[in-house]
Amino acid sequence: MLRIKSDLWRRRRREQFSFQTTDRRKEKIVSLFKLLLSLAAANVVAMIWFENLSLIDSVWLTMTTITTVGYGDLSPETIWGRTATIILLYIFGISLLAQLAGEWIDFRVDRRERMRKGLWRWKMKNHIVIINSPDNDGTRYLQGLVEQIRNSSSLEEYPVQILTSNFIDGLPNELSSLGVVLRRGQPEGRSDLSEVDVENAAFIIVLAVDSNDYRSDSLTLDILDQLSQFKLSAHVIAECVQDANRSRFRKHCANAVIRPVRAYPELMVRAMDAPGAELILENLFEHEGAHPRRYDVSIPEQPWGELAVRIMAAGLGTPLGYLDLENEIVINPAPHVVAIGKSIFLMVNHDQIPKLEDIEAIVTQ
Repeated sequence: MLRIKSDLWRRRRREQFSFQTTDRRKEKIVSLFKLLLSLAAANVVAMIWFENLSLIDSVWLTMTTITTVGYGDLSPETIWGRTATIILLYIFGISLLAQLAGEWIDFRVDRRERMRKGLWRWKMKNHIVIINSPDNDGTRYLQGLVEQIRNSSSLEEYPVQILTSNFIDGLPNELSSLGVVLRRGQPEGRSDLSEVDVENAAFIIVLAVDSNDYRSDSLTLDILDQLSQFKLSAHVIAECVQDANRSRFRKHCANAVIRPVRAYPELMVRAMDAPGAELILENLFEHEGAHPRRYDVSIPEQPWGELAVRIMAAGLGTPLGYLDLENEIVINPAPHVVAIGKSIFLMVNHDQIPKLEDIEAIVTQ
């Protein structure tokens, strides 16, 4: 525990130093720019005073001189004008401009590096915050999750930001190429949650660090407790390893609680764009949940809507589709579609599985 605290302290000190360095560089750039502007203004005044040039010509001469362009269309002719140009521009101005350009380049490089490594403070609104990254093959799951988000017409435009203590060297290309940004931090810390603008987020996803370790729920619960202290308008979705903890998650700020299904990131996306649908999909993964079954019965020609109504009225399940005479599976056909085939697919409960003869009797009515 002491080692973890020590590592955390060193990491925060490095980040703090990085922020201080960047702030000092900003202040230096502003100071250099003000000084350069003062020198240029002084030279403009000198050109007006000593060379009797107009304001526009004085500015033009000053800019072409300090940038070393030197068109030669204008030049100081008096001894005092030349002296002012030598002192203000040749000695101080040009070197100051070169220093300012160097500081600006260094600032841009440092800024890009901090963005890449997740040390940049992104200011976002109406975005998706993904908290934590799975320890086991987290990159692949996050890639699949973001790809599903981008493929969803209702979610594709939302910016995505990941808050995690992983990815020390920055996000892998698989994620950064999808427009995802990183904020490195401790998700259970209130200050780090503020850094990802949770109060302005549209969706907050809290992933289980280890989908096979129930102790991950402790970390998730702590994060939810921290989130509950904010004025959230976001739809919060939390992964829960142990079903017994679901009610505890909901008592905090979780609007939806789902199991971590790493092979099926679509489950998380459904919980976002169709709240409640995740419970239906989750039920399909349970041993005692609803599941589809195939019944090989001859389907005489009839409207699908009438057939579906008869099956549901008889309490035999929910029709999903049928296998036509060309061995093509027709899924969720429209009610007016004329169905004819040799098999039917029903969604049934494990404890209420219809018999084949009952299905056949209804289908052939």
